[in-house]
Amino acid sequence: MRSRILALILLGLALAMPGPARAQQQPAPFKIMMVLWRGCEDACRGFRDYLALRRIPVEYLIRNAGTLKLSFAELVAEARANKVDLVVTWGTSATLGMVGEFDNVDPARHLTDIPTLFMIVTDPLAARVVQSLERPGRNVSGTLVTVPEETQMRAIRSYMPFERVGIVYNEDETNAVASVDALRAVAPKLNFEVVARAVPLDVDGEPVAASLPDIIAGMADAKVDLIYIGSSSFVLNNRDAFTRAAVEHGIPVAAAGEVPVVESDALLGLVGRYYTIGQLTGHRAEEILVDGQKPQDMPVEALHHFSLIVNMDVAHRLERYPPLSLLNVVEIIKNDRGTRP
Repeated sequence: MRSRILALILLGLALAMPGPARAQQQPAPFKIMMVLWRGCEDACRGFRDYLALRRIPVEYLIRNAGTLKLSFAELVAEARANKVDLVVTWGTSATLGMVGEFDNVDPARHLTDIPTLFMIVTDPLAARVVQSLERPGRNVSGTLVTVPEETQMRAIRSYMPFERVGIVYNEDETNAVASVDALRAVAPKLNFEVVARAVPLDVDGEPVAASLPDIIAGMADAKVDLIYIGSSSFVLNNRDAFTRAAVEHGIPVAAAGEVPVVESDALLGLVGRYYTIGQLTGHRAEEILVDGQKPQDMPVEALHHFSLIVNMDVAHRLERYPPLSLLNVVEIIKNDRGTRP
């Protein structure tokens, strides 16, 4: 009897204690589809690093819609077939392709049944991704990337004076047209003129990249003081040729995003760093996946701090150095040898 009782006690202790098999048990990973545009860049990395740091198990399905010209309807079907827990979209085109405009949704082609977070969308209101930033009202929320044009122009004017601002855009991009409209709206208040040029389209309706040097030359003839890059996937994809042509004509380029400054020849930008935006989007994903929050009740969130970044290599070539009043606040991206400090 005594040995039977001892055996029962030992069995109970064995069941109560976490053995090797129990200790290794992990919760099933969340499935996240990331619909990107040009690969996993800084925002994507910031998103994934945040969830990894928080030790949230995730299985990723990465799809590059822009570079591979993938069908959004097929991606929507794939997300449903794989029963993903969350879809994350990068950019205006990918976001509209996956969720549609809030008042023009087709459940057969757009996601309505899977929570979706967007990032790197210039103006989710103008693009009709959400009806309200405070309360999206649909299964979609996200993060804001750009600083408003008025704040941009004031920051640029603290760096250098200007009276004429050029902007080049693709008429088929909702976000690019919205940037032009926003710049025109703020121009009278800050007393400058906007010189806008649409990129010509080829017979297939695609913007002609080869036209950019001539457009920049036309901007020089129009005597613009600077060229502003708002939101434009086309200009971003052709940023090297675009910014190089501007520098050759002695025209500084200011950008609303960090990539043209960090990777090409734009002079400056007041930007939300993409990596930080990705981290913020990761935090919103945690709120949905772990805390059970609903996107329709989550305000679209913006960063609280922005960086004024300057490409010092371009500053040397243009002889447009930061004024002494800004030296304590600017972030230098490149030195005169073209390398990051």
